Amino acid sequence: MSLTLSTPETPSLAEIKILEDAPPDIIAQVERCCRWSEYDEGDVVIDQKDVGTSVFFIAKGRLRVIDFMVEDQEVSLADLEPGDTFGELSAVDLKVRSARVTALEPTVLAEVNSDDFHKLLLDCPTVTFSLLKRFANIIRNMTSRVTAMSTLSPHQRIYNELLRLAEPDTTVDGVWIISNVPNHVELSSWVGVDKQTVADAIGNLARSRVVERKHRNLIIRDHARLQRLVSQ
Repeated sequence: MSLTLSTPETPSLAEIKILEDAPPDIIAQVERCCRWSEYDEGDVVIDQKDVGTSVFFIAKGRLRVIDFMVEDQEVSLADLEPGDTFGELSAVDLKVRSARVTALEPTVLAEVNSDDFHKLLLDCPTVTFSLLKRFANIIRNMTSRVTAMSTLSPHQRIYNELLRLAEPDTTVDGVWIISNVPNHVELSSWVGVDKQTVADAIGNLARSRVVERKHRNLIIRDHARLQRLVSQ
């Protein structure tokens, strides 16, 4: 449920990424146009097929962008953090929303209507260029995910996601780690499979000693083998 923000001091847009090269007077102008709102964990900010065309800047909190496959199966497209922006596609083409955006924790957003956003793009080319770079990054990421969805088996998609999440363990040579590994439901949402398939795939890896779970972390003992499993 959205609540209009009522605090003694209005939050700033200074940390919003697409505005980072904008002059201070432009940022101040955008701030005057904003409507600030708070959302609780689980609130849907925008939904698929909504007709709104506002752009949202994230001042606080985290959100998830979700699409739906057949039989209402959720597919997570992106996680958004403070400094990120969403809603730009509908603001640019004035068409319905293409995905659902849900708050993962208490969140503070600044909302700008599409007319004011268009004026910002015309008045400040640096913001327009930042938006183009953001669109390019989205297209590249979506291209990679579509390729994985269409060419990899369900288990390979899960292995590929584990590789994406893993980072080198700085305490042990040759070992990689996923800190606070997502649960099976979250992983299934990211790769477009059911949670039982995730459980089976990770179970196979554990029995083969490729991975090992320690508390909330997943230790990847054989990173090279996991890579081979994706490419086989």
